[in-house]
Amino acid sequence: MSRRQQIVEAAADLLRDGDGKLTHRLVADRAAVPLGSTTYYFSSLDDLVAAALEHLAAQVDADLAETAATIAAGDGTPEAIAAAFHEYLSDQDRVRTETALYIAAVTRPELIDLSRRWFDGIVEVLTDLTDRDSARLMAVFLDGACMHAAINDTPLELPLLEGLSRTLMSPSADTIAPEAGRS
Repeated sequence: MSRRQQIVEAAADLLRDGDGKLTHRLVADRAAVPLGSTTYYFSSLDDLVAAALEHLAAQVDADLAETAATIAAGDGTPEAIAAAFHEYLSDQDRVRTETALYIAAVTRPELIDLSRRWFDGIVEVLTDLTDRDSARLMAVFLDGACMHAAINDTPLELPLLEGLSRTLMSPSADTIAPEAGRS
C-alpha cells in the first residue's frame, strides 16, 4: 500500500471511529507515518478530509453492491429484505461509515453527494421490488434505522424491521403523494 493510501485510510478510520475532527498529527499517528507526510501528500486538511470521505463513500458503494446482491438472491419478500438490512445494520463499521458521511453532508455541503450515494442506490435496488415512492419511503426509514444503530450500537430487532418492511414496501396507493416535485 502506498504511503498516500495509508494516510487516506487512517483519516477515514478516524472519521468513521471518532468525532469527525481531524488534524494532521492525529492522522500521521494513526497511519504511523512522519507528520510531514500528511502535508506532503495533501496541501490542506480539507483535501485530506475530502480524500478520506471519498474512501468511505467507496466503501459504502461496495457495501451497497453486496446488499443489492443479497436482496437479488433472495425471494423479494419483506422478510428477506428486512433480513438483508438487519445484517447491514448489525455491522458497526458499515453503520459508522454511513454516519460519518451523514455528518460530512451536514458540515460540508459540497460533499453532500457522497452522503446521498447509499440512499439513491438503495432506492434503485428496491425499485426492482416495489414502486419508486415505496422504495424512497423504505430508504428514508433505513436512514433513520442507521442512526438508531449508530446511537445504540445495535440494529432494530428483526421482527420490527420485518413489520416495517411489509408496511413500507407495499403501502396503499392512495396514501402516497406522487413523486413529482419532491427531491
